[in-house]
Amino acid sequence: MRSTGQRLKRRWIGGLGVLAVLITLVVGPHHAPASVEEQRKRLPPPAQECADPVAGIWLGHELLRNRWYRFSLFIERVTPGEPELEGHIESHSWDGGPEQSSPPPCVDDDHTEFIVDMPATGRFENNHIEFTGQSWTLRQNICRSLTGIYYPDGFSGDLIEHGTEFHSLSDDGFNPVVPVVFRRIKCEELDRPVPELPPPRRPSVGGCGCF
Repeated sequence: MRSTGQRLKRRWIGGLGVLAVLITLVVGPHHAPASVEEQRKRLPPPAQECADPVAGIWLGHELLRNRWYRFSLFIERVTPGEPELEGHIESHSWDGGPEQSSPPPCVDDDHTEFIVDMPATGRFENNHIEFTGQSWTLRQNICRSLTGIYYPDGFSGDLIEHGTEFHSLSDDGFNPVVPVVFRRIKCEELDRPVPELPPPRRPSVGGCGCF
Protein backbone atom coordinates (compact mmCIF):
# COMPACT_ATOMS: atom_id res chain seq x y z
CA MET A 1 0.00 0.00 0.00
CA ARG A 2 1.36 3.42 -0.96
CA SER A 3 1.83 5.93 1.80
CA THR A 4 -0.11 9.19 1.99
CA GLY A 5 3.11 11.01 1.13
CA GLN A 6 3.53 9.03 -2.09
CA ARG A 7 -0.07 9.73 -3.15
CA LEU A 8 0.37 13.46 -2.48
CA LYS A 9 3.61 13.44 -4.46
CA ARG A 10 1.90 11.80 -7.45
CA ARG A 11 -0.96 14.33 -7.30
CA TRP A 12 1.53 17.20 -7.15
CA ILE A 13 3.45 15.88 -10.17
CA GLY A 14 0.19 15.29 -12.03
CA GLY A 15 -0.92 18.81 -11.24
CA LEU A 16 2.30 20.18 -12.68
CA GLY A 17 1.65 18.22 -15.87
CA VAL A 18 -1.82 19.72 -16.26
CA LEU A 19 -0.41 23.19 -15.57
CA ALA A 20 2.26 22.67 -18.22
CA VAL A 21 -0.37 21.71 -20.79
CA LEU A 22 -2.48 24.77 -19.93
CA ILE A 23 0.54 27.05 -20.26
CA THR A 24 1.32 25.53 -23.65
CA LEU A 25 -2.25 26.06 -24.83
CA VAL A 26 -2.49 29.61 -23.52
CA VAL A 27 1.00 30.90 -24.23
CA GLY A 28 2.31 28.70 -27.01
CA PRO A 29 0.16 29.84 -29.97
CA HIS A 30 0.51 33.53 -29.15
CA HIS A 31 3.00 35.54 -31.14
CA ALA A 32 5.38 37.99 -29.51
CA PRO A 33 4.84 41.66 -30.36
CA ALA A 34 6.64 42.75 -33.51
CA SER A 35 9.80 44.78 -33.33
CA VAL A 36 9.85 48.51 -34.03
CA GLU A 37 11.27 47.93 -37.50
CA GLU A 38 8.64 45.30 -38.34
CA GLN A 39 5.85 47.66 -37.29
CA ARG A 40 7.37 50.54 -39.27
CA LYS A 41 7.32 48.46 -42.48
CA ARG A 42 3.53 48.17 -42.24
CA LEU A 43 2.95 51.92 -42.05
CA PRO A 44 2.60 54.47 -44.87
CA PRO A 45 5.07 57.38 -45.18
CA PRO A 46 4.71 60.13 -42.57
CA ALA A 47 3.14 63.52 -43.10
CA GLN A 48 5.76 66.24 -43.33
CA GLU A 49 6.11 69.69 -41.78
CA CYS A 50 2.96 69.69 -39.65
CA ALA A 51 2.37 72.99 -37.87
CA ASP A 52 1.20 71.36 -34.61
CA PRO A 53 3.44 68.65 -33.10
CA VAL A 54 0.59 66.32 -32.09
CA ALA A 55 -2.67 67.14 -33.88
CA GLY A 56 -3.55 64.96 -36.84
CA ILE A 57 -4.15 61.31 -37.75
CA TRP A 58 -1.78 58.67 -36.38
CA LEU A 59 -1.75 55.06 -37.62
CA GLY A 60 -0.52 51.93 -35.79
CA HIS A 61 -0.66 48.28 -36.90
CA GLU A 62 0.02 45.49 -34.40
CA LEU A 63 -0.51 41.73 -33.86
CA LEU A 64 -1.61 40.71 -30.37
CA ARG A 65 -2.80 37.26 -29.26
CA ASN A 66 -3.49 36.09 -32.83
CA ARG A 67 -5.51 39.20 -33.58
CA TRP A 68 -4.50 42.12 -35.76
CA TYR A 69 -5.32 45.66 -34.70
CA ARG A 70 -5.10 48.63 -37.04
CA PHE A 71 -5.43 51.67 -34.79
CA SER A 72 -6.17 55.18 -36.08
CA LEU A 73 -5.86 58.05 -33.61
CA PHE A 74 -7.69 61.25 -34.59
CA ILE A 75 -6.11 63.83 -32.26
CA GLU A 76 -7.07 67.48 -31.82
CA ARG A 77 -6.25 70.15 -29.26
CA VAL A 78 -9.06 71.17 -26.94
CA THR A 79 -7.55 74.69 -27.00
CA PRO A 80 -4.74 75.70 -29.39
CA GLY A 81 -1.39 75.58 -27.62
CA GLU A 82 -2.76 73.89 -24.47
CA PRO A 83 -1.87 70.30 -23.42
CA GLU A 84 -5.42 68.86 -23.29
CA LEU A 85 -6.35 66.64 -26.24
CA GLU A 86 -9.60 65.28 -27.61
CA GLY A 87 -10.71 63.19 -30.57
CA HIS A 88 -11.39 59.54 -31.15
CA ILE A 89 -9.76 56.15 -31.74
CA GLU A 90 -10.73 53.73 -34.50
CA SER A 91 -9.83 50.05 -34.03
CA HIS A 92 -10.09 47.75 -37.06
CA SER A 93 -9.49 44.19 -35.86
CA TRP A 94 -9.41 40.71 -37.40
CA ASP A 95 -8.22 37.18 -36.60
CA GLY A 96 -4.97 36.05 -38.15
CA GLY A 97 -1.37 34.99 -37.81
CA PRO A 98 1.80 36.91 -38.80
CA GLU A 99 1.14 36.32 -42.51
CA GLN A 100 -2.30 37.99 -42.41
CA SER A 101 -1.43 41.62 -41.81
CA SER A 102 -4.30 42.52 -44.16
CA PRO A 103 -7.85 41.27 -43.49
CA PRO A 104 -8.59 38.00 -45.31
CA PRO A 105 -11.84 37.63 -47.31
CA CYS A 106 -14.85 36.69 -45.22
CA VAL A 107 -15.95 33.20 -46.30
CA ASP A 108 -18.88 31.66 -44.43
CA ASP A 109 -18.08 33.75 -41.34
CA ASP A 110 -14.79 31.87 -40.95
CA HIS A 111 -13.15 34.56 -38.82
CA THR A 112 -14.00 37.67 -36.81
CA GLU A 113 -13.48 41.16 -38.24
CA PHE A 114 -14.99 44.38 -36.94
CA ILE A 115 -14.46 48.13 -36.51
CA VAL A 116 -14.91 49.88 -33.16
CA ASP A 117 -15.05 53.64 -32.45
CA MET A 118 -13.95 55.19 -29.15
CA PRO A 119 -14.22 58.85 -28.09
CA ALA A 120 -10.88 59.72 -26.54
CA THR A 121 -9.17 62.33 -24.39
CA GLY A 122 -5.58 62.90 -23.39
CA ARG A 123 -2.64 65.25 -22.90
CA PHE A 124 0.51 66.29 -24.74
CA GLU A 125 3.23 67.68 -22.50
CA ASN A 126 7.04 67.61 -22.58
CA ASN A 127 7.02 65.60 -25.82
CA HIS A 128 4.86 62.90 -24.16
CA ILE A 129 1.43 61.82 -25.47
CA GLU A 130 -1.34 60.16 -23.49
CA PHE A 131 -4.51 59.34 -25.44
CA THR A 132 -7.20 57.02 -24.02
CA GLY A 133 -10.55 55.76 -25.25
CA GLN A 134 -13.39 56.54 -22.84
CA SER A 135 -16.04 54.13 -24.17
CA TRP A 136 -16.66 52.08 -27.30
CA THR A 137 -19.28 51.63 -30.00
CA LEU A 138 -19.38 48.88 -32.60
CA ARG A 139 -19.42 50.61 -35.98
CA GLN A 140 -19.43 47.55 -38.24
CA ASN A 141 -19.30 43.77 -38.13
CA ILE A 142 -17.44 42.81 -41.30
CA CYS A 143 -17.18 39.07 -40.67
CA ARG A 144 -18.93 37.13 -37.89
CA SER A 145 -20.62 39.04 -35.06
CA LEU A 146 -18.54 40.50 -32.25
CA THR A 147 -19.48 38.78 -29.01
CA GLY A 148 -18.65 39.97 -25.53
CA ILE A 149 -17.20 43.39 -24.79
CA TYR A 150 -14.36 45.51 -26.13
CA TYR A 151 -11.93 47.12 -23.71
CA PRO A 152 -11.21 50.75 -24.71
CA ASP A 153 -7.61 51.25 -25.75
CA GLY A 154 -5.15 53.66 -24.18
CA PHE A 155 -1.75 54.73 -25.53
CA SER A 156 1.11 56.60 -23.88
CA GLY A 157 4.61 57.37 -25.10
CA ASP A 158 7.00 59.90 -26.59
CA LEU A 159 7.41 61.51 -30.00
CA ILE A 160 10.57 60.53 -31.89
CA GLU A 161 11.96 60.73 -35.43
CA HIS A 162 11.51 64.51 -35.58
CA GLY A 163 7.94 64.15 -34.37
CA THR A 164 6.79 61.85 -37.18
CA GLU A 165 6.44 58.80 -34.90
CA PHE A 166 4.86 58.10 -31.54
CA HIS A 167 6.25 55.03 -29.75
CA SER A 168 3.57 54.01 -27.30
CA LEU A 169 2.63 51.39 -24.77
CA SER A 170 -0.86 50.05 -25.43
CA ASP A 171 -2.90 49.30 -22.31
CA ASP A 172 -6.61 48.44 -22.34
CA GLY A 173 -6.66 47.18 -18.75
CA PHE A 174 -7.21 43.58 -19.86
CA ASN A 175 -4.66 42.42 -22.44
CA PRO A 176 -0.89 42.50 -21.80
CA VAL A 177 0.74 45.91 -22.19
CA VAL A 178 2.54 45.91 -25.55
CA PRO A 179 4.49 48.46 -27.62
CA VAL A 180 2.71 49.98 -30.61
CA VAL A 181 4.47 52.27 -33.09
CA PHE A 182 2.32 55.09 -34.49
CA ARG A 183 3.17 57.25 -37.47
CA ARG A 184 1.39 60.52 -38.27
CA ILE A 185 -0.04 60.16 -41.75
CA LYS A 186 -1.96 63.44 -41.89
CA CYS A 187 -1.51 66.83 -40.26
CA GLU A 188 -4.30 68.60 -38.46
CA GLU A 189 -7.21 69.76 -40.56
CA LEU A 190 -6.04 73.39 -40.43
CA ASP A 191 -2.94 72.40 -42.40
CA ARG A 192 -4.98 71.74 -45.54
CA PRO A 193 -4.27 74.26 -48.34
CA VAL A 194 -6.69 77.19 -48.45
CA PRO A 195 -8.85 76.76 -51.58
CA GLU A 196 -8.45 79.35 -54.29
CA LEU A 197 -11.17 81.99 -54.22
CA PRO A 198 -13.03 83.00 -57.39
CA PRO A 199 -11.93 86.30 -58.98
CA PRO A 200 -13.83 89.40 -57.82
CA ARG A 201 -16.88 90.41 -59.85
CA ARG A 202 -16.43 93.19 -62.36
CA PRO A 203 -18.68 96.17 -61.65
CA SER A 204 -21.42 96.80 -64.20
CA VAL A 205 -21.09 99.92 -66.30
CA GLY A 206 -23.53 102.48 -65.07
CA GLY A 207 -24.82 100.23 -62.25
CA CYS A 208 -24.03 99.42 -58.62
CA GLY A 209 -22.20 96.19 -59.39
CA CYS A 210 -24.48 94.26 -57.05
CA PHE A 211 -25.18 91.45 -59.56
